[in-house]
Order: sequence, then structure tokens, then C-alpha cells
Amino acid sequence: MGKINSLLVSNPIFGFVILTFFISAASFFIMLKIPEAQTPESMKGLPVWLIAIWSPNMAAIIIWLAQKKALSSIQAAFSIPQFSWWMLLVLIPLLVAGILLIIEVSKGNTVQWSNFKLSYVLPLVFINLIMGPLGEELGWRGFLYPLLKNSYGWMGSALAVGAIWAIWHSPLWLLDSPQSKIPFWAFSINVVLLSILMSIVYNHSQDSIIAVVLLHLTFNLSLGFIDILGSHQSGIYVIKSLYIYVPLVLVLIGIHEFTKTSLCEV
Repeated sequence: MGKINSLLVSNPIFGFVILTFFISAASFFIMLKIPEAQTPESMKGLPVWLIAIWSPNMAAIIIWLAQKKALSSIQAAFSIPQFSWWMLLVLIPLLVAGILLIIEVSKGNTVQWSNFKLSYVLPLVFINLIMGPLGEELGWRGFLYPLLKNSYGWMGSALAVGAIWAIWHSPLWLLDSPQSKIPFWAFSINVVLLSILMSIVYNHSQDSIIAVVLLHLTFNLSLGFIDILGSHQSGIYVIKSLYIYVPLVLVLIGIHEFTKTSLCEV
């Protein structure tokens, strides 16, 4: 145990990636072996899925415990940041969904507005918060991204975390999961673009992940709303959304770099 703790302390990036993938792989192995565990909607499946989803957070906390700074790190990650206009990027996924819905309506395509009820909002927020951002972002953006950023800069780190994040999701294509309905290439590009947006938001959040969690949440909610309204199949929606996300993210990178340079010059 002492050697493992020493390894985690001396090489936290490597330790985090190995721990995250080991925990999630063990969960997916159980899913493959137990058919009832292949959906989080079953009593057998829910705890297994939660372990898989929360594996980045578990890995981060294990390493912080080895470093004897778990409490302070968690407190910093969930501290209330000073407001920055960059935090408004958390609304982008909802904006993209809205634009694509408007396009569908303008084409005369059917959008099943009657399927949506206000009573769905709170359950959707709670489920998507627990089954995603709240279980992942302490690890991805609260732990891994800042460590990488110290050595590789914000953009290189955003791309690296995005690539690792996409690969971490890949076992879902072995199951009958909602993600498996999306072409993996489109999903991966989407995840990397989202990682860049999250990194920009994190860069202006004083080491807090609250705004990042909200951005991850609105992305998941946008997929949920589109699914309820029946305007697109999930795969088609993700592919179409890339036509908006790609140029938008490129523009935001340019603005982020320009404003950073201007501030440095001042």
C-alpha cells in the first residue's frame, strides 16, 4: 500500500488515468456479464452505472487522500467563483438546441411540443446532474486538467482531456446505451469541443468547477430535450450540432487568446 501511495503522489496524472479506467472497466465488465445491469433504470444496474460514471471523481479523491489534501481540494473545486462573462458559455448547448429546433420548424418538420411538460424539468436536471457532471467533473476538470495545464498549456490540456474523456466513454458502444445511437466519431468530436469550452470556462473560474458542471449539465439537458421533443434522432442531432459547434468554438478560442494577450500587454 505504501508503494501505491508513493506512486500516486509522485505521478498523479498517470495514477489518475489508470485508476479511472480501472474502476470504470470493472463496472462495464459487470454490465456485460449481467444483462440486468446494462441499464441504469434497473435496481441492479443503477449502482454499477454510478460507479462507472463517478470513476473520475473516485480516482481524484483517492489521489488527494494519498497527498493528504482531499478536503482542501474539494472545497476549492466547489468554491463560489467571481462572475465572469465567460461563464455565460454554460448556455451554449441550450442555444445550439434552440437553433436546430428553429431550423426544423422553419422546414415544416414535426416537433412534438406537447411531449414536454414543465414538471419534467426538475427530474431531468437531477438525473442528468447525478448521472454525469457531478460524478465526473471533479476528476476531469477539477483534477486532471489543472495538472496537465501546468505543463502543456490550456489548449493542449483541453484537447488531451477531451481525447481521454471520449475514450473513457467508448465501452458504451458495446451496450444498448443512448450514446451507442450516436456515431462514435461524431460523439468524440463533440466531446473534444465541449472539453475546450469547459477549459475556457474553468480558466475564468478561479479553480472552481461549478460553472463547468453547469456547462456539462446543459449539454446533457439539451440532448434530453431534443429526445423528448422528437425533432431529431440523437445521432443526427449530434452531427448537425457540429456545424454550429465547430465554428463557434474556433471563434471563442480566438477571442479567448486575443483577450488574454491584450490583458498581458496591459
